[in-house]
Amino acid sequence: MPLVNTTDMKPIKNTRELRRAIAAGRHDYRLRLEGGLCSRKTIALFADGRFEIENHIDGSEQTLTGQQLYSESNIGEGMKKGAFVSE
Repeated sequence: MPLVNTTDMKPIKNTRELRRAIAAGRHDYRLRLEGGLCSRKTIALFADGRFEIENHIDGSEQTLTGQQLYSESNIGEGMKKGAFVSE
């Protein structure tokens, strides 16, 4: 597994910051999990404001609103805890 340069990673604290990061061309994210593991995600934004999320850990995809990031995924909790970062 290649080493990741963590100095280039920026914590994403809320959906506003996530939207800004996507607008700036950042689409690769990591959710830091317990035990030092990470869940990689690729996120894009639909024209209607929903997030398209590809979960690399299992190949699944989700389409969620900003509110659903907090209620139907672990991304919102990661944002609250400072464990969600852009690469």
